[in-house]
Amino acid sequence: MLIAQITDTHVVAAGTRAYREQVDTNAMMAKAVDRLNGLDPRPDVVLITGDLTDHGTKAEYAELKAQLARLEIPFYLAIGNHDDRATLLAELDYPHLNGARPFVQYAVDHLPVRLIVLDSTSDEHHRGDYCQARLDWFEARLAEDADKPTVVALHHPPFETGIVTMDALGAGWADGIVAAMSRRPNIVRVLCGHVHRSIQTLVGGRLATICPSTAHQVNLDLAAGAPSPERLAEGFFEMEPPAFQLHRWDGSQMVTHTAFVERYPFVAPISRDMLAALAARGDGMEMKKKDLVF
Repeated sequence: MLIAQITDTHVVAAGTRAYREQVDTNAMMAKAVDRLNGLDPRPDVVLITGDLTDHGTKAEYAELKAQLARLEIPFYLAIGNHDDRATLLAELDYPHLNGARPFVQYAVDHLPVRLIVLDSTSDEHHRGDYCQARLDWFEARLAEDADKPTVVALHHPPFETGIVTMDALGAGWADGIVAAMSRRPNIVRVLCGHVHRSIQTLVGGRLATICPSTAHQVNLDLAAGAPSPERLAEGFFEMEPPAFQLHRWDGSQMVTHTAFVERYPFVAPISRDMLAALAARGDGMEMKKKDLVF
């Protein structure tokens, strides 16, 4: 099974750009959709882990729906801090969201790997939030099928990254999530967004990965202490290459690859004549050191 993950698309109203017209997130989203549609092998599903829109408005969700209508792969959505829960649920009529109330949480059970999508957002602030009602729901879902390989997806990473501008008040809000996961060895990956960078660590004994954004990336600033206004004014985002992740499940292990949305020039050091010679040699196309003369 192949799960594609994109995140932090920050779609804005049609004909506009994000961040005072500086970032064309809609065009970047369109390129990401094209890239996913063209993958070979094609992913079984696409998981979009929050900050679907930039301000959570009806116009932005209309643009998001138009973009997703072009995606030729089944997809599942998580909510992020830039989204608006009420507007999202009112404007997006996808079947997997039908029962996702009052929080945008649901499970997908028909795939080789079970997906449990969590709602880590607050109506009042941008940092992660997870109340007892949501935690009770999560623990109930984990108990339903304790043996099936499971992926947990949420927007906010349940750990501190060292990028203090994104860590906000720390990861204590996720203590219940981490404790619940630590008791479930069938969880094979925790997929997150929010930080706009590729980051990995163990959380409750489970590998948690953050996917880069399909648009802008967060500045890699690991300076200790409180966020510096001067450093933030210099540039909170960087226009590093938009990226996504592919999570490959082979029946016993999940392996994660990070790839770029844009394609880059290929280099072919092996000629067709060399390939033909290797094939004729009859040793299973194994390349010897002496073959590495390009």
